[in-house]
Amino acid sequence: MSNIAKSLIGRYFGSDHSNRLISHGGYRSGQHGDQLDHHSPLLSVLHDDFLGATQAFSTTVVNGWRSRKGSDGQCVDWTVTGAKGGTVVGTIGDTTASMAVSGVQLDSGLSWRADQGRLTFQARVKMSQITLMSVFLGFTDQVAALEMPIHSAASANTLTTNASDAVGFMFDTSMTDDTWWLVGVKADTDATHQNTTFAPVADTYETFRIELDTDGNAVFFRNGLPVGSKMTGALTKTVLLTPVFAGFNRDTSNTPTLTADYIHASGLRA
Repeated sequence: MSNIAKSLIGRYFGSDHSNRLISHGGYRSGQHGDQLDHHSPLLSVLHDDFLGATQAFSTTVVNGWRSRKGSDGQCVDWTVTGAKGGTVVGTIGDTTASMAVSGVQLDSGLSWRADQGRLTFQARVKMSQITLMSVFLGFTDQVAALEMPIHSAASANTLTTNASDAVGFMFDTSMTDDTWWLVGVKADTDATHQNTTFAPVADTYETFRIELDTDGNAVFFRNGLPVGSKMTGALTKTVLLTPVFAGFNRDTSNTPTLTADYIHASGLRA
């Protein structure tokens, strides 16, 4: 690269490590652990700030997103709010029966695989409450039904895994330690889950990032900082995945909400 090109890059994108060119084209902005890949001919990028007028998603894909909700009449489909900066909000039902009854799920298409390279999920999200609920965000392997990919088995710090392949951050107040957990499953075999020891704060945004290598191993970041250790066998590298944000209620007295400021997925083109 010429000195002139480097100078122009420094002028527009910064010359320190906060903004980095991607060797495959395009550029990556932000500090490592809290950065986004931007469009280029060799990158596939799904990034949604959920800007625009109020719009409710449904089981019919609109603008790349699908909403599913439980049978409880208090559940509300994921809806773009038209708020400052853009958000999408899902309202959980007020029963504890199951994900199928009180749950909400936002997903996209099965368009991603770890073996494509540079597969990344990132989202800035918050929960209206941090008591008596279960939340998962990351990648999962199906879009056919309302399904909590991984949640607490309600016995010590053990898990119930519904997805065959998934990786993400899980918060579930039925765990003995109700903190953010790093979870994964590869071909119906659970990866070793890890306790980050960090607990969420109600109605407070956090940023979560997952980076997968071409073998399906994962590293995790929270608010720009690495958490846990490299998760080997996080998922099958050849399985098609969708980004997902899902949750359900473990109480009967309220209708908590999940909010995403943005959701991002990216990887090299196949």
